Order: sequence, then structure tokens, then C-alpha cells
Amino acid sequence: MLISGLTRWRDYVRRCAAVVVVLSLFLAGAPVAQAAPSGEQLSTRVVTDPNNSWVLVNKSRPLSPAQFVPPDLVRWNGTGHLLRSQTAGAINQLFAGARAAGHSLEVVSAYRSYATQSSLYSSYVQMYGQAYADQISARPGYSEHQTGLAADVGNVGGGCGLTACFGTTPGGRWVAANAHRYGFIVRYPSGYTNITGYAYEPWHLRYVGVQLATAMKSRGIPTLEQYFSARPTIKSGADVLAADSSGVLWQYPANGRGGFGTRVKIGPGWAGLKSGFVADWNSDGVNDIVAQWNNGTLTVYRGKLTGGFLSAIRVGTAGWQSMNITVGKWHNGHRFPGVVGTAADGAMYYYPNAAGGALGTRLRIGQGFQGLKLVLADFDNDRRQDLLVTKSGGDLVLFRSDGAGKFVPETRRKVGSGWNAVAQSHASFGFQGPGTRGLTAKAADGRLLYFSLGSGLFTGTRTVGPGWQTFSVFR
Repeated sequence: MLISGLTRWRDYVRRCAAVVVVLSLFLAGAPVAQAAPSGEQLSTRVVTDPNNSWVLVNKSRPLSPAQFVPPDLVRWNGTGHLLRSQTAGAINQLFAGARAAGHSLEVVSAYRSYATQSSLYSSYVQMYGQAYADQISARPGYSEHQTGLAADVGNVGGGCGLTACFGTTPGGRWVAANAHRYGFIVRYPSGYTNITGYAYEPWHLRYVGVQLATAMKSRGIPTLEQYFSARPTIKSGADVLAADSSGVLWQYPANGRGGFGTRVKIGPGWAGLKSGFVADWNSDGVNDIVAQWNNGTLTVYRGKLTGGFLSAIRVGTAGWQSMNITVGKWHNGHRFPGVVGTAADGAMYYYPNAAGGALGTRLRIGQGFQGLKLVLADFDNDRRQDLLVTKSGGDLVLFRSDGAGKFVPETRRKVGSGWNAVAQSHASFGFQGPGTRGLTAKAADGRLLYFSLGSGLFTGTRTVGPGWQTFSVFR
């Protein structure tokens, strides 16, 4: 019995601490902040404060102080398992959700002190030597369990307990799909050992709060390392991109105070661009560039988490040079943004983007839009992308969307005049601070304008820069 018990404990520790080297790019260092940021846009600055639920702990980032003890540890449901109070409450809610779905789960392991981890690690050094011990066990001060934010969970009754097959059980699949709703992530997902430093552990849940867990889930970011190392080129929904007359593309980063920082060169090769758009084309949480070319093609440059863009992929092959288009989520039920465009005969079409790649079969959604300029924007702040159309006389007309790919009947109305002097316009978010909305527009005289939006009306217009005559401006 004693030998059998020690064997199970040894195997358990091995599973909890199997390690490889953490992603070298991330280990090179990143900006550090001592508190989790707040606001609409989640920060990607690394958090080192062990009291913070966003603290990053891995093989290269120990807790500080190393012998940190969470100040609010509580016994979970009268057991010997300790968790931080907020984590304990969240795990109870997760288990209640699982029970409602027909799954019974329990906590198998939770908080481990520095002393406990030190004892375990020392025993493996004595048994196997330090080199091998470092491969199968976390050093004291480097364990997520010491934060009080981590819990190993399993099925009541022990089916596939603390083994990879837990992820294939009904309870394990439910956890993977729903943990974010309660503020948890599966900290060591399958296929990311080279990034996290740990083997696949579908049972190891880490509390980070609903806001961050949901953001990671919706943006398709599987690990904390990837989230905190994210340095995409287009960081803000208010950044402006512009191609100059020589075909060089520049980024003008918004400063969140109604202006721009120093421009950054993205690269050459943008001559022949008819129009461009910024959109998260494949919904991975990183902004991409959608380019409409004078040769009739439509291409997408997917942004990378670490900055820069992948090579262009064609999402539309011919005939686009004769169309006026805009990009956005015309249909709320669709995961990916698509394209709305008008053909030479005035027909308006919606091109759905079903899988974050090539466009699907177009759907006719209107008629009588010959040569008119379009922009998709949530004009009345109801989370539906409306269509703003510039008429030939310069009137700006709102065509409200029903959120399901159609116009709301009898709701089109004039919302502006003089827009025949506006060459291009695009929706902008956060230009004047968190939560602000508007349109960034290039005027025919070369000024860059910003039209601030309230709920269903413009609340102001101002010039944010002159001298844009030779630029093809997009956002």
C-alpha cells in the first residue's frame, strides 16, 4: 500500500510539473506593470504582483517574493484544499454550471506552499539529480499552485483523474468549452508545451477573471504567455494606415487623446491600391489588412501577435476594381467580418466570410447605389453595423441594419451634408479616449477629419491633420 501510494504521488507530481523551455522570444523580456489594467481594452503588459489575479508565473518568471502566501486563503467546501477566496467562489459557480449540464466535478489539488513545493522538488533532486528534476518538477517559488489561483479538477469518482484523457471525458470537454464563463482558463492546453513549459494538463485551471478569460477565448489566444507577449502592429481601433504616392504603407498610431504618435513604416509595395480596410478577418484578436487593388483582386494580410503581417492571401479574385466596398460585420450571427459592395449597375451585395478566408457566394441586399461611397459603422450604438451612404449631391444617408443582413424598413434618413468633399471614411474606436466612437475621414482638400459619434448623431467635427492629399487613407 505504501509503495503503491508513493508511486501514484510520484506520477501525479510528474504530470503536474513536466517541463520544457518556455518560448525564447517571450523570455527575452517584456514591459512590466504591477497591477492588472482596467478599462475597455485589456492591456498586454505583464503583471508580476502576486496579489493580482493576472500574475504570470512560469519556469522563467518566479513569484516575488518567492515565499509569497496569499492573504485570503480559504478552505474549499470544508475540505483540506485551500484557494484564494475569489477563486473558491468562482470554482463553486463553475461546478454548479457543470452539474446543471450533467457533469460532476471536484477539486483534486489546489494551493501548495513554498515549503511544500521545496520539499517535493528536493526529493526529486535527490532521486534523479537536478537536471532531470528540473524537467519534471517546478522549483519552489515558480509554481502556479502557490498563487492560490490554480486548481486541479477531476470527475467525481476519479475517471481519467489527472491524466490527459480527462480532456476527452464529457466533464473535461465541458470544462474546456465553458471555463471562461467563470473566469478560468485551461492553463496548459494541448500542443503548446514549447510555450507554457508544461505538458498538456486539461485538469489544471487557472483563475484570471471573467474579463480576461473571455477575451482570450473569443480571440483564440490559448496561453497567458501568448496573451502577454502580444505586440500586434495595429494595436488600436483608432490607428490610421495610409499608403503614400510611392507605394509605402505607414501606420499612424492613435494616442487615445485625439491625436497620433510618430508614424511607423510598415513597408513598400502598396502602389496600385484602390482602397484598404483594417479588420480582424479571421477573428483571432489581431487586426488584419484587407486590400482592394486596381487590378481587380481582393487580398488579406493577416496580422501576427508578435507584430508584422503574413504574406497576402487572395480572398476575391476578379472584378473588384469596379466596385465600391466597405468591410465589417454586416450580419451579427456571423463570426467573421465580410464585405459589402456596390457593382457598376448599382446592385449592392454582401459577401460573407464563412471561415476567416476566402469570401463565399454573394447575396444581393439592395439596388440603386451606382457609384456611391459606403462605410459600415454602428451609428446608433445598438451593436449593429449600419450602412452610411454618400449620395451624389453630398448628403450622407443612414441605412439602418437589422443585424441579420438586411435593412430595417423605413428607417433611412439624412445624417449629414457636404460629404461629396469627403474622399474616404472609416469607423474609428477609442480615438478620443476609451469608449469613444466616430469616423475618420480624408477630405478632398487633403485634411484628415474626425467626426465624433453619440447614439444616432454626430457630436462634433474637427481637423486632426493636413497634407493627406497624396495618401490613400484607411483604418
